[in-house]
Amino acid sequence: MSNRQFSFIRLTVTVVAILLVAAALYGGNFLRSVAPFASGFSAHTFCSNYFISERSFVDIKANDLSPLQQRLTRSRVDGNSIVTEFGIWPVNYTSVAVYRPGLGCGQLAGETMANLEGPSAIERDIPDALSPSLTWPELTLDGIDQDRLTAALDSAFSESEDNIENRQNTRAIVVFHNDKLIAERYANGFEHNTPLNSWSMTKSATSALIGILVGQGRIDLNAPASIESWQGDNDPRRNVTIGQILQMTSGLDFNEGYESDPVSDVNFMLFNSRDLPAFAATFPLSAEPGERWSYQTANPVLLGKIIRDTITEDEEYYHFAQRELFNKLGMRNSYLQADGSGTFVGGAFLFGTARDWARFGLLYLNDGIVNGERILPEGWVDYSRSPTDASLKGRAYGAQFWLNTAGDSQMMPSIPADAYAARGHYGQSVVIIPSRNLVVVRMGQTYKSSAWDMEAFVAEVLAALPKKQQQVLH
Repeated sequence: MSNRQFSFIRLTVTVVAILLVAAALYGGNFLRSVAPFASGFSAHTFCSNYFISERSFVDIKANDLSPLQQRLTRSRVDGNSIVTEFGIWPVNYTSVAVYRPGLGCGQLAGETMANLEGPSAIERDIPDALSPSLTWPELTLDGIDQDRLTAALDSAFSESEDNIENRQNTRAIVVFHNDKLIAERYANGFEHNTPLNSWSMTKSATSALIGILVGQGRIDLNAPASIESWQGDNDPRRNVTIGQILQMTSGLDFNEGYESDPVSDVNFMLFNSRDLPAFAATFPLSAEPGERWSYQTANPVLLGKIIRDTITEDEEYYHFAQRELFNKLGMRNSYLQADGSGTFVGGAFLFGTARDWARFGLLYLNDGIVNGERILPEGWVDYSRSPTDASLKGRAYGAQFWLNTAGDSQMMPSIPADAYAARGHYGQSVVIIPSRNLVVVRMGQTYKSSAWDMEAFVAEVLAALPKKQQQVLH
């Protein structure tokens, strides 16, 4: 072997060794970055579904964690906590989610147990007997094409894929037309009183709570947000209004990534933060408030803090959503969850049943009035479903609601343009169509967004309605 050949081989071996070391370092750093999200997600998922929904540990692991999450994490019950360990040598990380009665599950995120004690004795205060007008109705199918509606439901619950990540995984569907129940079905293992993770549909419920406080004269949407860390004389965030946060036009420099970016800001906020609003408040502006629309869970999380700062008495605060919204609608099985600091999370983690969300949709369909009582202030529903100019440059959006108004793109082009929706991760939807007096609720665990087509399902429901009602707005 010549010296030149030997030098070439030595150089090649050196380069390969350097690349392997670099890859190992990169992989190790990536695992260290993703470990808090992976373990925190599993801990909170187990905690919420085990303590709130009262589902079995085996069922949760098999159906609410992806196969990869199942392989990477190990979880166990420890009293009122879930302890989850993430381990791929040499990276190990442990997350702890703690259940507190009345407050749901919060992450320890490295803090001590004492930091999560708070008002743990707060109990749900649903009356023993609600008004008869809030009793769940029987099915009414007069004029409905029952065969077509049944076929749509059958399709929603049927599966052609063995891999859970490719399946629809529909868990519940409820449909109201003209304020009458026309469809209700559940997957095996789920019932009408099983609370399910609503994910980002929580944002729309938070919007309703803001609306109630606006109606009470306690919040002014045009006033600057009272975020303490934004109040410096030279801080441009001190001029961001509550209305801009509500409409996702705050201009925050926040990365909303979920699975597309495991180390995104939203993942660390939701799954590795004890105080979510404090984390959300750390982000600077990257756009002038009001000029850019960007879907960011940081915004409703900050709304949750604004609600907390508005309702300063603990007794009123911890019962506010239940007394002023859930009880009045008959949402018997809805559970807001507080973070580790005791603030209800405004952007995610509300657990509720499909029936509860149908009642929520009917509240908006009926202009904020339930049982003759105005729950939301006059004009709030119209405000909630009015797009901002900034959002029309992308996907039409109102006050924590997705709109079907045609912008640069449209949510569901084949259904009426006046439709609007509360939507959440894994295929949660409450679609409200005023022109058809229709509310459609679908809840599930759809890992791959392409596996479930909400637009096609709603279109089939519309096709089953009485023919005289078939005129559609576009």
